[in-house]
Amino acid sequence: MDEKKKIGILTFHNAHNYGAVLQAYALKTKLNRMGYKAKILNYQNPYIARLYRKGIHIDFWKRDILPSRWGKVFHEVGENLYGLREWENQWTAFEKFIGEKLLDGQEKKLTLDDLAKEQCDVYILGSDQIWARELTHGFDPAYFGQFAPGCKKISYAASVPNGSIPEAEQAYFEQALKSLAHISVREEKLARVVEKLTGKEVTTVVDPTLLLERADYEDLLYEEPLVKEKYIFAYFVVEDELLGKCAEKAAAVLGYRLIELHYKKTPKLKSENMIFDAGPREFLTYIRDAEMIFTNSFHGTVFSILFQKKFYSVYKENGRISNLLAFLNLEERHITAEDAMNYADGIDYTHVGDKLCNYRRQSVEYLKKGIEQ
Repeated sequence: MDEKKKIGILTFHNAHNYGAVLQAYALKTKLNRMGYKAKILNYQNPYIARLYRKGIHIDFWKRDILPSRWGKVFHEVGENLYGLREWENQWTAFEKFIGEKLLDGQEKKLTLDDLAKEQCDVYILGSDQIWARELTHGFDPAYFGQFAPGCKKISYAASVPNGSIPEAEQAYFEQALKSLAHISVREEKLARVVEKLTGKEVTTVVDPTLLLERADYEDLLYEEPLVKEKYIFAYFVVEDELLGKCAEKAAAVLGYRLIELHYKKTPKLKSENMIFDAGPREFLTYIRDAEMIFTNSFHGTVFSILFQKKFYSVYKENGRISNLLAFLNLEERHITAEDAMNYADGIDYTHVGDKLCNYRRQSVEYLKKGIEQ
């Protein structure tokens, strides 16, 4: 292997989402520990960047000038003002993490033309739903490698919603992805579709957060717990009544405090045990020190497993979480009702760790092959 081969990563690193920034951190960290010189390229899709701007987030449409719409508009303004302080604290925490841990202090935002000037030996596209046109407001050529002709590009755990490509979009995928030297995606279903479209071998790999072990995240954690007493931790990636009820019941039965992490503060969410301004470091520290975790998030589930916690994933349908739990023989950690919990039931993390090692090894082999061949 060549020493310090330069790798440029293109992903949604600037999205203020725990999973988005931690998967970017994980891929960069893993590549550096494999002996490469990995860098997250500070290319930001304008639409993604707009979603996470600082301040009040209200998108006005032409129809909002109608008097019948004024009530809805005023309601949205009021809700945003209600949680403005927490939102700005959260925004600052994410920006600090992104600047220090992902971009290593680089401030310049790159354009599509700038990407070729980075002169990377290999460009890696992914992870995340970088090929989802609804997220990027139309296909973003940067995430399909449509720059720097002749430079080597591969994808890692790239994805689209539901793992499927609408028929109207398939021609674009067929043409755009042929320029990639190696292709890997997040879902087996998507792999089969892309193979058929491109005629190339497509590998299914793990989410980048699973490329690392618990010890690899220690540098991100606070030394001291953020909560002194024993607690149940509930992380809501989307609001869900059942998730809240399950966590409340567990806290009452076990006699622990309940700490809830929500994305956005609204008048409906008023408990003193609710957190709205946590950054990625706080998120991981809350997980590390929790007695039990309840979540409807894929990455909440991932880090519960990596930190070897008792946990329950509470959701009706989520293919990503279900696939992960099935692979690790942890299907019983998925519940859809309050009475499905077993408070004394532990998890055999020795067996889970063995499965994770094999899962991780295949993905590392793909990265080595994609970069070196």
